[in-house]
Amino acid sequence: MKLVASLLAVLSLLLFILIPTACAKSDGGFGIYLADSGEMVLSLEQIKAYHSLDYSLELTPQGIEKWDSFQTSTTVPKLSQSLYQRDFILKIDGKEVCRGQFYSLVSSASYNGVVIMDSVMKLEGDRNAIKIDFGYAWPFPSSEESRITAELERFFGEKHLLMVDDGWGFPS
Repeated sequence: MKLVASLLAVLSLLLFILIPTACAKSDGGFGIYLADSGEMVLSLEQIKAYHSLDYSLELTPQGIEKWDSFQTSTTVPKLSQSLYQRDFILKIDGKEVCRGQFYSLVSSASYNGVVIMDSVMKLEGDRNAIKIDFGYAWPFPSSEESRITAELERFFGEKHLLMVDDGWGFPS
């Protein structure tokens, strides 16, 4: 009986320690969320680097897998089976930095706001980044651009994930 009580005590202690750790959802202070459902699209743990010259987010293998999970078309990519034109909220340290829409280079529709490209295509091979931009199909003048990019540079700089380079050469 003492052995059973001791085992139960040890198991209880392990569960008390392990369950909160396993259930804790770490966002690392950064997240891109779907505006309609609040579902997290990407978190800090899924980002390998932020390239400040072209505003691209290079994703980890887990980030690529998560991004691709939103592309549900099994053959030719379809706008309706992706993130295309869905609203997002980008947050840093729990604070909303901006709102915008997921967009794609395959679209002929324009949008005057913050966009994340390319929401229709799966990432594979050397394509392992997404781009934040200001307007589609052409840039729109925005006083918000410098504020948003400064916040991204500050945050990713503090996390040692800021890259000041040519980025991924996304088409404009």
